[in-house]
Amino acid sequence: MKRARGRTSTPSAKRPAKTRPVASSLSKLVVSDTDTIQAAMMAIENNDHRSVVVVNAHGVAVGTVSDGDIRKSLLDGRLLATPVHRVMNMDFIALTDSERSRAPGIFQEKHIFLIPLIDERGKLLDVLTAY
Repeated sequence: MKRARGRTSTPSAKRPAKTRPVASSLSKLVVSDTDTIQAAMMAIENNDHRSVVVVNAHGVAVGTVSDGDIRKSLLDGRLLATPVHRVMNMDFIALTDSERSRAPGIFQEKHIFLIPLIDERGKLLDVLTAY
């Protein structure tokens, strides 16, 4: 398991996490770091997972944004045209393919809905979903 700012250990779980085929549904779960808060809100509205993964121009997972993060940023006076990289959470949990089986325990313990599945360089391969 990788974190943007360090590692933590989480107990493994028995039930495998759901994955979605990369080609068919990542567009609803991923936004670019240069996309606006409004674009992230639209993706979240369409994906039913309350959050999205943020990637840079190289396809590297650089953060996550939840509906709560966006709500807080709007209350703080941010505009809908603000780039999502200004409000994203950079301290997020990501897993490699060999760690995939740990996802159900992480979803339950951390109360999150998406976990980026990344390669050794941080490039997004897939997104694991809690439901």
